[in-house]
Order: sequence, then C-alpha cells, then structure tokens
Amino acid sequence: MTSKWYPNIVDILENSTVIYDTSALLNVYRYSLVSSKRILNHLQNYEDRLWIPAQVRKEFYKNKENVRSVNLYKNLDNKLIRHVETKRDELLVQLSEYEKKRFSRFTELKSRLEAKFVEMNTIIKEYKTEIAEETGVYKDFIEEVDNFLDSLLKSEKVGEGLNFIELMEVLKEGELRYRYNLPPGYEDAKTKEGIDKFGDLIMWKQLLKKSSDIDKKYIIFVTSDTKPDWFQKNKENEVVSPREELLSEFNQYHPEKEVIIIPFEDFIEEISDLSDSSDRDLLLELRTNNLIKRLSQDSFKKLVEEKLKLVDINDVYKKILQTSNGMERHYIHTLTEISQPYIENISVNTNGVRVGENEVIYSLKVTAECEYPTLSYSSNIVSYGGIHTEITLSVELKRKLEDSEVTFIKNFKENTSNIATVTHFILDKENYIWGSDDDYFEEDEDDVIEKDVYNTCPSCGRGINNHNDAGNGFCVHCPQ
Repeated sequence: MTSKWYPNIVDILENSTVIYDTSALLNVYRYSLVSSKRILNHLQNYEDRLWIPAQVRKEFYKNKENVRSVNLYKNLDNKLIRHVETKRDELLVQLSEYEKKRFSRFTELKSRLEAKFVEMNTIIKEYKTEIAEETGVYKDFIEEVDNFLDSLLKSEKVGEGLNFIELMEVLKEGELRYRYNLPPGYEDAKTKEGIDKFGDLIMWKQLLKKSSDIDKKYIIFVTSDTKPDWFQKNKENEVVSPREELLSEFNQYHPEKEVIIIPFEDFIEEISDLSDSSDRDLLLELRTNNLIKRLSQDSFKKLVEEKLKLVDINDVYKKILQTSNGMERHYIHTLTEISQPYIENISVNTNGVRVGENEVIYSLKVTAECEYPTLSYSSNIVSYGGIHTEITLSVELKRKLEDSEVTFIKNFKENTSNIATVTHFILDKENYIWGSDDDYFEEDEDDVIEKDVYNTCPSCGRGINNHNDAGNGFCVHCPQ
C-alpha cells in the first residue's frame, strides 16, 4: 500500500459517494478472469454509492474496445501454430548451412527436428480443446460485464455534461493551468490533442459541480491514473499524497466536505477482505505494474549484459547480410571491426503473475535496444556505422508471500541472481545503420564505379561493381 493519507475507507463508506474515473472503470476488463470477476463484484457491491461523471462515460465508450478482449481466446491455436511455423522456418534456414558440410546422419537429425515441430502443433490443438470450457466462461463473463456497465452508464448515476459556455470557460482555464503545470491533466497534453487533452480537467470540473448536490460528507475519487498531475511521489516513485492544489481547490468550493483522491488498487485493498485468498491474489495482480517500475533498472541491465555475452556476433552478422540491400551488403562485407555491444534503452513489461502456496511469481518481458559499433573500410569510404538489434528476455521473479514490497525490492537489488531467472531470450530486428555524419569518402564516386566492373546496369548504363551493386542486376541508382 502507498503512504496512507486517508481514513479507513470502510469506516466512512456509509457517508460517502464513490466516483470512478475512466481508467479505474475499465480495469474490470484488464486483468485475469478471476481478478476481473472480483473487481466486478466490488463494483456491484457498492453500486448504490456510485456516481459517474459524463466525461467518464464519454471516454469509457471511446476506449472500451481497446481494453475489452472478447476475442481473447479466438484463433489462439492458429496464432500459436504460426509462431511455431516461423521458428521452424528459421531453424531450417540455419540447418541448410550445416547440411552443405555433409555431416553424417544430418538428414536424419533434420527429420527428427521437423517431427518435433509437428508434435508441437498437435499439442497446441489439444490445448485449445482442453480449455474450451474456459473459453465459454470468459465469453459469459464479458457479457455480464458489458450488461452491468451499460446499465450503470445509462442510469441516473451518470451526471450531466458541461454546457457550451461552461466548456469554453474550462478550455480557456485549461490553457492557463497547463502552461504552469497546475493539476489535473497537464500530463495528457504530451500525448493528446484538441479537447481530448483537457479530459481530466473537464471530469474534475464535473466532480466539483456535482459535489454541491451530494449530501454525503466524503467524496471518494478512485483513479488508476497516478501521474504527477494527480499525485505527489517520492524518489522511489511511490504515491505519497494527492496534489495539494486539488485538495485546496475542492475545499474552497466545498469547505463542509472532504475529497479523498485514491489510487484504484489502494481503494480495492481498503474494501477487501485480506483473509480471503481471492482478494489477496487480486491485490497482488493489481500492484504488479507499479511494483515492477520500482525495481532496480541497473539489475535488469546486468541480466541483459549477461545474456549478450552468449550471443555469437557471427550469427548476427549473417542475419544482417540476409536482410541488407546491395550498398549496405557491400559495407557489411568490408567490416573490419565489430565492438562489444552497449545498451541504448531497456523496457520492462509484465506478462502476468502466479500465486503459489508460499511464493508469488512475476513473469516479465525485458526488451533492450542494443548497438554493436562497427568500422567498415573500403577503397573509397570509411563508415563508422552500427549493427542495431533488440534482445528480449523472458524473466521470472520469485517473491516470498511473507515479504513486503520494500523487502522484495531490496532483495532484487542486492541478490538479483537469487530472485530472477531468465527462462529464455532471443535476438530480433537486426539491422545495419550507416554512421552518416562520421562517414567520409576518400575518392570520387564516379572514379570508383569505373574500377573492377563486372556488369552493366541495363537502366542507366553504369558499370556495376561491388561498390554500387544493388543485388538485383541493377546499380544502386536504379533499384528496379
């Protein structure tokens, strides 16, 4: 739980109105089937205390299809089989290189490996049959969620939108607030345009307006948006409290009432029964993304660096040659130096969480953008380009159930190898990028083209050699 700046929610619910923002309302679609069911149950249990701003209804229907996964199970088998076939084709390409060397019984090895891919396809089809019942349950659940939310958002629990004059005043005020980073919503100006960037401010104004008509003392505003335009955070990226400007503004309008701005997961924790294992599992899943963001980036970097040591640069080199065009292929052929890779950027995403009897297992995808600096030298050009690639690690982190988040974060930083296991990793998106401004020509291009000519371009008549061969019978100036 974040630093607690609010009273016990269960103690004040009888005298409260609960308001969800769009992100919190959409959470009922975002998580595993079991967790989503628990979220829906909590919504239904407190339905009589809910009020929804008109802006939330508008944004909900606009974003619903981006979150709702009614076809989550549809074509699952075909998608997995396509992945298997892709890996099969990649392996066959590599096997063909060895086949040329005439290893003994190599054809037999190739046949056995191909049979394993056929076996994998059979396993996938059997799995799809085994989860047919779960597929039906999920569809029924989504229909239940749709019916509940449609009924809620079409009821009198949804407030009225701003009229044109009110909207114009909010937009005018919004321009001023955002200029000086006054909450809420100014963070949205970085990613949204037009009226959309003022969505949070419009919702906040609707909340302030509605609070005049509410006879309850407490207004509990539940949000999954914990950006700095709603909350103060400490150095560990933990929410400390709502922005003081918001509390002050609400108090000026309604000094007799109190607004409690609370993250969604904190609200769920407050109203949950922590002795109930399903509520406990729900909270662990809700807190996963925020927890992972607080883990040491240096520790993830070390995991990536260890796996990069296992990469054979010759394999990367061959893949680059296969995907490069004629001019790039020439420079790659003439590489004289390939340095050790360095990491340009790392991103960490959660793939899920499993709760066992004594531990929690977080499944992560760690993706790092890397570059191998290179030097390519030929008779007319020196290029300080680079081989760029992505390395993706599937990582499992194990946390003891009795460990707090603080303890787990500390253990991950100090004993990463005991906490993290890399189950597998792959390289992808290899490409060669010229050094651009660092490149320089030592000879005039027309002089170079006249050397070692072995063909003539049928389009422009230029002589073709290693320097200007596009790889398709034409020169690089006439790519047909």
